[in-house]
Amino acid sequence: MHVKVTFNIEGRSETPSRVEHQRRTHRKSYAGGKMYTMIRLLILSLLCIGTHSSYALPPSTFGEALASAGELSNKLKETTAWKTFTGIARESDSINSLVRIIPQTTMGFVREVVNSFRQQRETKAIVVTRAGAVQGRIQRVKGSTKGEFYAFKGIRYGQAPVGKLRFKAPLPEQPWKGIRNAMREGSVCPHKSVILDNFKGTEDCLFINVYTPDLPAENYVPNFPVMVWIHGGAFSFGSGNAFLYGPDYLVPEGVVLVSFNYRLGPLGFLSVGKDAPGNAGIKDQILALKWVQENIAAFGGDPNSVTIFGQSAGSVSTHMLMMSPLAKGLFHRAIAQSGTALNPWAISRTPKERGFLLGQQLGCHTNSTDELLSCLRKASPQKIVNAAGKTITQQDVKRSIGLPFVPSIENWTGDDASNEAPVISDEPMMIMKRGSYNHVPLIAGFNSHEAMLFMRRLRRDPNLLKNIDEDFQRLIPTDLHVNRDTNNGALIAQDMRNFYLNGEHIGNTSIQDMMNLMSDAMFLHGITDFARLHATSDERDSTWLYRFAYDGALGIYKRILGIDWPGACHGDELGYLFRFGVLNIRLDNTSTELQIMSKMTRMWTNFAKYSNPTPYGPEDTLLGVRWPSVIPHTMTELPYLDITSELTPRSNPEAERLRFWDTKYAKYNGDIF
Repeated sequence: MHVKVTFNIEGRSETPSRVEHQRRTHRKSYAGGKMYTMIRLLILSLLCIGTHSSYALPPSTFGEALASAGELSNKLKETTAWKTFTGIARESDSINSLVRIIPQTTMGFVREVVNSFRQQRETKAIVVTRAGAVQGRIQRVKGSTKGEFYAFKGIRYGQAPVGKLRFKAPLPEQPWKGIRNAMREGSVCPHKSVILDNFKGTEDCLFINVYTPDLPAENYVPNFPVMVWIHGGAFSFGSGNAFLYGPDYLVPEGVVLVSFNYRLGPLGFLSVGKDAPGNAGIKDQILALKWVQENIAAFGGDPNSVTIFGQSAGSVSTHMLMMSPLAKGLFHRAIAQSGTALNPWAISRTPKERGFLLGQQLGCHTNSTDELLSCLRKASPQKIVNAAGKTITQQDVKRSIGLPFVPSIENWTGDDASNEAPVISDEPMMIMKRGSYNHVPLIAGFNSHEAMLFMRRLRRDPNLLKNIDEDFQRLIPTDLHVNRDTNNGALIAQDMRNFYLNGEHIGNTSIQDMMNLMSDAMFLHGITDFARLHATSDERDSTWLYRFAYDGALGIYKRILGIDWPGACHGDELGYLFRFGVLNIRLDNTSTELQIMSKMTRMWTNFAKYSNPTPYGPEDTLLGVRWPSVIPHTMTELPYLDITSELTPRSNPEAERLRFWDTKYAKYNGDIF
């Protein structure tokens, strides 16, 4: 049963519209000793007024006092004095005793004001989930004047995956009694911060956050579309918390936003067979989606209208969920931003070997899977996280593999067979070609300079360009079915050098060319193939492709990494969908950044509402464009939306560059259709 306990400011019985309901329920606290003083001053002023026969007293008499009280209420905390006063206010006899010399008409007004202050003080709400009650709060939209929303943070959706549960599929949280606090985000999962390079988190980290425009009430049942965000971070760092992913841009567009944590690194993606078959982090995501199905109606969301969306590793996760029978029916649309399981860095083909390398780093020298897991379950999360990076070998470096623990294909047999149902048990390309996956409308896309992250590696290793130049074959994508150390490998490497560098050696003047090469090989080719395959498996108007190329002040990753190279870096689009609190950039209301933010959030939430990012086409005064969908069964025409300072429908992004890779993959891997 879902129950909402919240507070009605005016106490009216009629059924409100959503906006009216928000106006009545969304208020800040009014509290503090100075507030008590303001009420006393108000009463004294009314004593001086005497026998006014109407509540419509002139603003000059007490309006300024009320305004001042409102300003004070934003700064003050509840004090004993205020509690005493509101305690008195609850007893009408006490009020009549306190101000018994005030005429009756004026007394009625005072009582109304006092009751208003008392009721406006309440800013919390309680929702009953399947497992138990949680208490959230009303939160103001930051950086905007768009009002308020309800925030429920740090709700436990899964049991702590510790002890025997480490490396295994998660279990749902047990029911609890009483009311759990949901006003603070939960612990993040163990990882090493990419910024500070320090360890963070605890294993008890399976928490979910819900942000909703409104809650159900008597005779009022909102049914908002739900958007479930899956954070990125190379499967090794990050969280769903509002530090990077503030809800302030999306929720005012009329959607419920859900974010959550999932296990990372070896704790989330160790894959050695029995008792640790892999993809525990993806199974966390599936459990979170099940939680949404069971509980989101209590928060005003529609469980039959769920859109999953993610960026980078979160985008790969989105694709994994689309391919997994375990996630069937848990979502109805998907947005994949800068990542797909077809990218060469997304799937591990030798996870068991990596697991035993991890064991060796931690002193677990054994050939037995059971002994390995017994040893790893005794190690601290910090030691496991720190040891993960040490499993990257020189061979990995030569093959451009920098992510040691990522999703894998769970096709264990024999002694390694697991009782856990697999997320996927076949190659992503084969699953896509068969069309045997969750068919939902899809937006997929990429940023113009995805591999700008390469600049950070270059700063750390000044010899990197020289090393790559001397071993150009290391840039051949790992999913291209060719042995790098053969003549075919040498020929492909030379073709790459000729096409991207005009046959020249790598130098400081060719950094942009190197970024193009790495962007295409690591991101663009897999993403565009994903869009084509999905459009072919579904009916027309099922798939939309974008290229984000706007280089503005809200580009998050460039600011985090201190990169001043022109273009849209991997992750830069996030600043136009989420509020990143640390940047706290103040922009003029007419700035292009805010216009792009408005357009991005409109298209993303349109898709969540209508399964189409531009349902009204040019008639939409904000967007003024119809985003063309991908055409099924064609390699010659690939429509997309170019997102710069304007929204422009185009065809065939980076046409010559992607045609180069289409030719290579068709020769060595076969046609995608």
